[in-house]
Amino acid sequence: MSDIAIRAARVDEYERVGRLTIDAYSTLERDHLWGGYDAEILDVAGRAETTEILVAVDADDHVLGACTFVSDRSSPWIEWSEPDEVQLRLLAVDTAVRARGIGQALVEECMERARELGRPLLLHTTPHMEPAQRLYERLGFVRRTDRDVHGFPEFPFLAYRWKP
Repeated sequence: MSDIAIRAARVDEYERVGRLTIDAYSTLERDHLWGGYDAEILDVAGRAETTEILVAVDADDHVLGACTFVSDRSSPWIEWSEPDEVQLRLLAVDTAVRARGIGQALVEECMERARELGRPLLLHTTPHMEPAQRLYERLGFVRRTDRDVHGFPEFPFLAYRWKP
């Protein structure tokens, strides 16, 4: 998308990023915000201490989407990954502007960062995030059933991996 730019989130945008993510997750058919996850998502400043918070902005610099890129192995936000992998977390797009390529632009930025680091990019999604799964597959992510995470009563976490 030519009218969308991807950049690091500014501190004054953290509240918007948290709220946008909660709103996007709230539209899913099953509750994804259980067990205090909503509070963790809203703590963007805390997350930014060990991750990169990326935002998609329009020409007027309004935040339309966000994600978290995790390359720091000591970050509590990197989970279920191998030592050489980086991770994409919390991809979310403002519900009012979906289907404009914003999610794709954010994922492609994470892919580029992984490429620059020479490291595979891992993510987990849920069965209720079918549009995201189609996007990942279209971009060349490989479904890794051997890396799925089970043991949660709500739903399994489905692994996808991309290698530069």
